[in-house]
Amino acid sequence: MDYTVLTLAEVRAALHDIARDAQDRFGGLTGTQLNWRPDETRWGVAQCFEHLLTANRLMLEAAYTALDETRPRSIWQRLPVLPGIVGRMLIRSQTPAATRKFIAPTAARPVFTDIAEDIVRRFADQQREAAAWMAALDAARAERTIMTSPFLRVIAYSVLDGCRLMAAHDRRHMEQAQRVMALPEFPAAPVGR
Repeated sequence: MDYTVLTLAEVRAALHDIARDAQDRFGGLTGTQLNWRPDETRWGVAQCFEHLLTANRLMLEAAYTALDETRPRSIWQRLPVLPGIVGRMLIRSQTPAATRKFIAPTAARPVFTDIAEDIVRRFADQQREAAAWMAALDAARAERTIMTSPFLRVIAYSVLDGCRLMAAHDRRHMEQAQRVMALPEFPAAPVGR
């Protein structure tokens, strides 16, 4: 899938699919399974979802701010061509097919203590809420309004590219969580669950 060309309606549909897939694949995991990590330096399933919850919240807040016409525009938001180029590059870098590993921005790094078992439900709820917000958003306005990255203030892209980025990034980390579950050491589900 080429996330760089998704329409706003396609992003909304992708978020609904992501919410459903998250609940189907990960919703039945126990707290032990969610919080299990391959080693002290790597993320488990719960850390992937906590990272997504935080990153998506920050992305949505940045989009809301950009859409607020009473707020002043940064110089990065006023550049005519750069946001489009940067947006496409960022989206491509965060797709599930991208192989380069990144270090999560400090603001979106997960904790390494136990995370509550409702993490997957909260993530799925956030996806549905974001999709509902996007349903009320004018697609042309989302394409022309430039937002500033919540992680690096010198990076700007359209609100539409921010939505596309969210969908790509969500799928990327859901696949990471799936790979964690496929490890032979991953704890088995308790009998009867």
